Amino acid sequence: MANVSKSTTSSSWWKERGKITAKSETTKPKKKVKTKKASKAETGLTYICEVCGCEMVCASDSSGEVVCCGEPMCVVL
Repeated sequence: MANVSKSTTSSSWWKERGKITAKSETTKPKKKVKTKKASKAETGLTYICEVCGCEMVCASDSSGEVVCCGEPMCVVL
């Protein structure tokens, strides 16, 4: 019978995985964006939810509030 050596792919995979996770932990945090609470939706403005981070661009004017997660969304200035 021939001697079968263990493959080193599993150990090298763990080394590479460590490099990937180390890089993701050192990423810069997102910049703070100036916002203000929106009272009505206006065409072309970008709105962001302070709870979940969802962003949207308004397609048409509206007299009502833009709401997400039960809170009014903020206009990105």
